[in-house]
Amino acid sequence: MQSKALFSLVLIGALAAPTLVSAQYSAALKNACRNDYKRFCGEFLPQDAGLRQCMDRAGESLTKRCVEALIDAGEISRERAARRWKHQ
Repeated sequence: MQSKALFSLVLIGALAAPTLVSAQYSAALKNACRNDYKRFCGEFLPQDAGLRQCMDRAGESLTKRCVEALIDAGEISRERAARRWKHQ
């Protein structure tokens, strides 16, 4: 019985860990990209799948701060930002 409970706790912890990390990225991205989001993609909710496409289309116009946050969060590579969006 105790081993089942321990297994359940470990499983829950393992599943929750990536969620906590992504929540941190979300907060960093929100702070860095808030104005870009409002300016270019405000019609999308943050959970909307179209938001990524919208931000990709706006890529060249995004602020350096937002692009750096997207790179840090793993949403885009530095090479892609330089090649696709002309951000150095």
